[in-house]
Amino acid sequence: MIRKLLAGAVLIASQMVEAAEPSLCSQLADEIRQAPAATWAQPDPLSAWVQQSQPATASPTVSALAGDARWHDRLSVPESRPLPVQQLEGTPIYMVDEVAGSAACQSLLLIHAQPGQPAREIAPPFDLDGADMSLCTTQSAGFARVLGQPAFIVGGAPFMTSPDLDYRIATWSDGGWAQRCRLTVRRTTALTVGQRYCAPGSEVCDAGQPVAQRLAQAYETARAAKRPLDAAVFNGGRSPDATIAAALNPSLAVEGAVGNMNPPFPTFGADDRRLDAMLTVFSNADPRVLPVQVEGRWWLAVVGRSGVGWREGDAVLVALFAPPGRATDGVASYQFLSRPAALREARATDVMAPKTRKAR
Repeated sequence: MIRKLLAGAVLIASQMVEAAEPSLCSQLADEIRQAPAATWAQPDPLSAWVQQSQPATASPTVSALAGDARWHDRLSVPESRPLPVQQLEGTPIYMVDEVAGSAACQSLLLIHAQPGQPAREIAPPFDLDGADMSLCTTQSAGFARVLGQPAFIVGGAPFMTSPDLDYRIATWSDGGWAQRCRLTVRRTTALTVGQRYCAPGSEVCDAGQPVAQRLAQAYETARAAKRPLDAAVFNGGRSPDATIAAALNPSLAVEGAVGNMNPPFPTFGADDRRLDAMLTVFSNADPRVLPVQVEGRWWLAVVGRSGVGWREGDAVLVALFAPPGRATDGVASYQFLSRPAALREARATDVMAPKTRKAR
């Protein structure tokens, strides 16, 4: 009886110690808060603490997983194409996946595989179909070393223009997932002057730049707040009269009229081969057209994120057009780069295990 009590006390004590240990996300958040300010402008700001795993080392187990018809069928991949395989370091846990489509959407399976035993699918540590998680475009899943510890990590930026990062992290211990947690990193951004392109002899080129920069910032602010960009507010309460307003924004039936869909960003003879389309073409995500006043004259302005189609880039573009607001009436184009600049917050929270599902 005494031995049982002692054993129970030891178990409870060990569980209390384990429960008191900071999660991997908490440890990572502490490191992040102490990082140099320059860290947050880097393309991969977490690289000092999170190293993505490489493809699994060749072995009979890896070869068997890569060619297993079950996983091909589950991921809808032709059996003629071997699946990529990752291994969670030091464990019998593997991942096979497929990335497809214009949004680069990832489908994956986690598999428990050991020599001499049949491989079986296991449930992921998180609900990968949650409302705030989509393994497409900016988010993905894989194995990594987090602060030197092997882990499954899933997440990324919530959307293409977001400076923030949101990750779920889990480790494997004693035959199951452990230490499920969530790391949220929020960053501020800065809007800096990029390139500008002006028509030869354009009278508005210099004077238009500060107005364009204010418009780019107002656009970003309005979009973040999910509200309209009010032309009257932007122009200090001024609005063009009906005649000028009509001349500035002709009907879309007018040949070459600037519209809200795929508006032009004139570069006035610049060599297209030297331009990055993701930074010098309007995306069709959410461009806006409005009149703006520069030095007492009204112009038609188009403002929006750069990009190709629905994909958005890191620039906010502004183009000015003289009346009557056709593509051929362009007078000046401005590029402002929106990039992460500083850490706003690093927060760690615990994550509950998802509802169990049957292994396959």
